[in-house]
Amino acid sequence: MMTQIPTLHSPSPTPRWLTAWMLVIAFALTGCFPTAPADPTATPSLSAPTIVMIDGTPQVLNGPLNPTPTPNTTNPNPVQITELQYTQNGTLLTVLAKLQNVRSDAILKDVQLEIIGLDSVGNRIAQAFTAIRYIFPRETTGLVQTFELTPGLETGTVEIHVNSGVIDQELRYSQPLTVTQPAWFANSGNPIFTGWLINTDPYTYTQVALHTIAYNAAGEIIGGGIGKAEFVPAEDKIGVQIATDLADEPARVEIYPWVTAESATLEEGDWWNTLEVQDWNFVLTADHWVGGGAELVNKSDSLLTQSYYIITVSDAQGRVCLVNKGYIDLIWPKESIHFSPGAFRAPQESAPRHVDMIIVPGEFGQHALAYNPLVASQGVLPADNMENVVQINVINNLNANISSAIVSVILRDATGQIVGGGNTRTGTLPASSGTLVEVPVAVIGDLAGLRVEASASVAADAFIGN
Repeated sequence: MMTQIPTLHSPSPTPRWLTAWMLVIAFALTGCFPTAPADPTATPSLSAPTIVMIDGTPQVLNGPLNPTPTPNTTNPNPVQITELQYTQNGTLLTVLAKLQNVRSDAILKDVQLEIIGLDSVGNRIAQAFTAIRYIFPRETTGLVQTFELTPGLETGTVEIHVNSGVIDQELRYSQPLTVTQPAWFANSGNPIFTGWLINTDPYTYTQVALHTIAYNAAGEIIGGGIGKAEFVPAEDKIGVQIATDLADEPARVEIYPWVTAESATLEEGDWWNTLEVQDWNFVLTADHWVGGGAELVNKSDSLLTQSYYIITVSDAQGRVCLVNKGYIDLIWPKESIHFSPGAFRAPQESAPRHVDMIIVPGEFGQHALAYNPLVASQGVLPADNMENVVQINVINNLNANISSAIVSVILRDATGQIVGGGNTRTGTLPASSGTLVEVPVAVIGDLAGLRVEASASVAADAFIGN
């Protein structure tokens, strides 16, 4: 089992939005062709209403449903659509495209797109609007848009309209985000795309969208997916994982990161050190289970809420096999906790060898409780332990019921090395009493003689009292 030195990062309490002085030039806007005058002697008739999905909301439309844009015969749009395809699986319509900034002297900013799905006779059955924050000079990026169609509707074609945008010729920054070693895994019927997302900027990015396109051996688009990276640490890399319904292995996968309107940049600062990792390790079992955890210390005098973890499992060639990410609800001031994300499993067709962990300290917050009233004690590995569970006695020192808690366990061998771990969410913990909790764990080696260490914390959404 091999691990790497943990990388520690944290978001800045004050997001700094990307700004730039720009030369503002609007792209050409679409319009409608003029139509011939109606025949006043004709007998009027109404077409049957059509139900379409507009941003996920059913709407009833009558008459011509897809007005034709006015052709731009003079100036080419600086955004060129180089590839366009769609797939429909039942009611799920997925539109996939590649777009290129054809200019070498400008960044295209806030590019406004309209994506339309049409049936075989030209009726609009789906519509969505989205925006690309930046397309850098000569850059090609990918777009994936999904729609949940009304049952019974079938797609005949799709369109993408570039409605507007801004041309920035200052060129004061370049693309900081790239994805390397994209891959696909069948993952026991839950297929995923994976890769390494690299950030070369000295700022952490938040809410980065991941648009993924897959190709067959003939170079045809056969599917894709959309994911998100909540935090991309400055001058670092993280594993990314995107769910897909693509059942057959593609010949090639491409992943395109987008800085979106929801994204922010977070600056470095001393508060990065508010959450300290004192020890950590993860192990890989023969059947691809991953278990382990870390000791974390809140160095601040404030409650930390929604700290974030990213755990990346990769093989000997560096391909990402699986990503486990999520939030650590609450860490009280000066509190030291045992943290585990729980036991999780890498795809059976993968060959996991390495585990990396990044911890992003959360924000300072408030809670109805000024302290953690829960104590996890008397952790034991049952003698007849066929299912790898640890029993923990969780004591509620509050004189009121707590509706739910998170219990984390790490296991150490005789040398003190972390050789396993797991977590679980409890039900109601009665006031002023103890509750026996079973925690599933992944572990390697002989269970006999392992030391059990555990922590319990009130879940962020727990109710206090009856």
